[in-house]
Amino acid sequence: MVKYILKRLLQFIPVFIGVTIILFAMENIVPGDPIKLIAGDKALNPETELQLRIANHLIETDSEGKPLYDADGNTIPTPLWKQYGYYINGLLHGDLGNSYSRKLPVTQIFADKYPYTVKLALVGIIIEAVVGIGAGLISAIKRYSFWDVLVTLVTAVLVAMPAFWLGMLLQLFFGVVLKNATGGGFYLPISGAGGPNSEFESWVHYILPGITLAAVSTAYAARIMRSQLLEVMNQDYIRTAKAKGLSRRQVILHHALKNALIPVVTYIGIDFGAMLSGAILTETVFNWPGVGYEIYRAITQRDWPIVMGGVTIIIVVVMVINLVVDVSYAFLDPRIRYGAPKDQG
Repeated sequence: MVKYILKRLLQFIPVFIGVTIILFAMENIVPGDPIKLIAGDKALNPETELQLRIANHLIETDSEGKPLYDADGNTIPTPLWKQYGYYINGLLHGDLGNSYSRKLPVTQIFADKYPYTVKLALVGIIIEAVVGIGAGLISAIKRYSFWDVLVTLVTAVLVAMPAFWLGMLLQLFFGVVLKNATGGGFYLPISGAGGPNSEFESWVHYILPGITLAAVSTAYAARIMRSQLLEVMNQDYIRTAKAKGLSRRQVILHHALKNALIPVVTYIGIDFGAMLSGAILTETVFNWPGVGYEIYRAITQRDWPIVMGGVTIIIVVVMVINLVVDVSYAFLDPRIRYGAPKDQG
């Protein structure tokens, strides 16, 4: 197991390097001078512009940080490979650069925004795990019954429904229709994450975006759970357990469920990584102050340090979550032993 974890950690290195190269290339391919983006509508004097280019490693400097000039008296652009070296060095030291529009370190911006994304992701993943696995179990156990048909119908509708549209429907019904129908007596918040000026408790603000974030994933989790449990129930070792006189409940809980859960845990684990990366559509619809909404705003403003910093964080989070999911297989299925000798299975 330890060897497997170390091997996976080493695999992170080429993946991380490859992703950073793509991000760096995209930043340099996109039209536009970063210094002009930093300045915005302000007109920069030559000295200020020169200092900004030095600070952002866009021109060559000597050991004292003074600009170098060519034979014609022009500044010398820093080669892309050297700019990439500065970029990687900054990442290794936790420096994601500074926002063009907000003039703040990207690390500080995401440190403020990430807790909101994590809390929303936890709400979403709890809904997905509890409702998805529960609905899939009921659907498989009560096969061809009313409950099976209901679960199949609801999951089909949710899978076909875009997240942003579902979010707007929930906002319309619980925030507008229900408020008007009850004369303002009962309704749910449809925007923001609460705060001292909100008329609701903080946890109430998580209800609608949490449901929206988890809806489609819950439908897939239920479908996977149903199909896997039905497949496992036809295995030989399940028939043996039944032949020994074990009850249906014991067969499902002690023999079938763990093996059926492996694909479900894989899906939920990967989906949790995606949620932790920031759900751009959900966070945008509900004006949620998280990572996804911040990246969306940065894209519209061409604030590339925030975009690149956000994507870098997403890649790291997804790789770590994938590792945790893979390691969890050994605890769900005792036949799986990463790094075990071949003669041990």
